[in-house]
Amino acid sequence: MDNIYYTIAEQKMEKLSYLLNEMPKEDLKRIMARELQKIKLIPLDMFSARDAISNITYSEIERKTINFNRTIASLMSLNLSNVTTRSKFRFDNYYRRFYVSRNRGFDFEGMIAGFLDGNISENKSSPFDVEVKGSRLSLKTINSDTESVVIKSISTSLKTYYNEYNGSPENKEELLKIFNSENPIKELVNSANNDMINIAEDVVRLSLEGIDSLLIGIPKENNRVDLYYFTKERLVYLSTLKGVIMAPKTKGSKQLRLSSSILPEADMSGSIIFPNMTDEDYEAFLIGDDTTKATIDVLNKFGGKYGVNGLGGQLPQDIVMDLAKSQQFITDMGFILGNENKE
Repeated sequence: MDNIYYTIAEQKMEKLSYLLNEMPKEDLKRIMARELQKIKLIPLDMFSARDAISNITYSEIERKTINFNRTIASLMSLNLSNVTTRSKFRFDNYYRRFYVSRNRGFDFEGMIAGFLDGNISENKSSPFDVEVKGSRLSLKTINSDTESVVIKSISTSLKTYYNEYNGSPENKEELLKIFNSENPIKELVNSANNDMINIAEDVVRLSLEGIDSLLIGIPKENNRVDLYYFTKERLVYLSTLKGVIMAPKTKGSKQLRLSSSILPEADMSGSIIFPNMTDEDYEAFLIGDDTTKATIDVLNKFGGKYGVNGLGGQLPQDIVMDLAKSQQFITDMGFILGNENKE
């Protein structure tokens, strides 16, 4: 009996060795791509991603593979490493594409809306990106924890404040000079004049109308997104501190752009941990072993009985693996196919 197991193990190693060392990489990628399509990959399109991630998250919560109540606070410690097999590959594959996406900002909206079961704003001029239980959330992604973040344009707010300003003509003229400068908020904050600092606070607050909070995401190479959450009041306070306001990213524009020094001052911080699957994990999952191959053969025979050719090859590999472990399935198939053979 030991010799039989040893022989099977040798065969598995030989097959894996062939696929890893002898099969051209392009062929292996093609096989993997074909197999991955069977498990319904999470799309990057933010609206489709929102629905897919929301549905998967709901299912994993029901299975108790994750401890998550779909709130911002719970999002800060969301670990997807122990989700079901299919979800692991779906989330890992999604993150790999998200990480290199040229539309990462929009993709981030779909991701967060999916996890929080929120609604993405469909109005392009909307100040917020996602609404979660009545709370309006602005979302931003940056590349590293040393990069400053552009919160939003302040051009309209500067015009509105100036038009409604009731100070003396002299003060209004001085204010116009500051508002026309390259970095108005910085000049107001650095003025050492409390009235000017108060004006800076008013302009920032005016600029943040329409949002209740800000969530910054920093995607990392190791399948992790670091998160920093700020209430609107926290943002207003930080914007009036010296050294926080940075020059506009684009010359000539009026922006509320804050230094990376705000990150440690967030109201909440944490990370979303995605499954991090190796190429070996993908190969082992997609290639399977002798038991999965035998199960596919049985399914093909069963499908052929009812006119469905190649049934086994149409099912996702994780389902085939689960069936291979099911004694009930083996018994039932043996009965069905055995009876057919007797006839």
